[in-house]
Amino acid sequence: MSYCTVEDLRRVLPEKILIGDQNIGTPVPGRSGNQGSKRSNITPSQAEQYILYGEQYIDGRLRPFYVCPLRRTKSFETEILSNVTPGSNVSVTVHDSGSFVLSESVRLQNKSAMETAVVGSVPDSTTLVLESVTGSYLVADQSKISILEYPDPIPIITARLACSFILDRLFVGQQAPDVSGYGKTMRNLARSAIEDIMAGAVTLFGQEFTGRRFVRLNLIEPLKSPAEINKGQDKE
Repeated sequence: MSYCTVEDLRRVLPEKILIGDQNIGTPVPGRSGNQGSKRSNITPSQAEQYILYGEQYIDGRLRPFYVCPLRRTKSFETEILSNVTPGSNVSVTVHDSGSFVLSESVRLQNKSAMETAVVGSVPDSTTLVLESVTGSYLVADQSKISILEYPDPIPIITARLACSFILDRLFVGQQAPDVSGYGKTMRNLARSAIEDIMAGAVTLFGQEFTGRRFVRLNLIEPLKSPAEINKGQDKE
């Protein structure tokens, strides 16, 4: 699974940059030119490729310190307080639903089964609604639900890098300057966050270390990276 989703890109991209499959504009009556058009600038499959490019950049920078590609881990787990049955828009009752957010990946599991689902909504403080569930998870089986995610701030770093690549491509295609100012800002923010990780100011939860910057007793003769992290020099 990718470090971020296409929906994450939509949240970071400017309002006029649209991801979709609509190739013909929908002009608003009474307006001239392309005003009011909802034509897509990039397709979802193309957006996923730019996410992949962002992942490659992140893995290349972090590989001397962490095992890459990074893995999703359980960041939160709680007991299920109501029986969950197969279906769509399935409600799940927990002690506190405040840790769950829209479009988040979660794992349902009991002693004999396990599956991944997506949060469709969080209507109140003790209930969340899953888009689709294929199995049954009963309270008597000590069923649990947990959040599956990549460590912070990897998703936002990936989204910012992917968006910067998309914006630069669109700017060149419109005979504008070869680099977008917003794209520069997104790359600089992403690089700054990566430098914080490499310098040890931010630790990636649940990931395996490979270098001596983060010393662990079970590391014997590890590969030490010769790179020196000078923050602020790799900026546009």
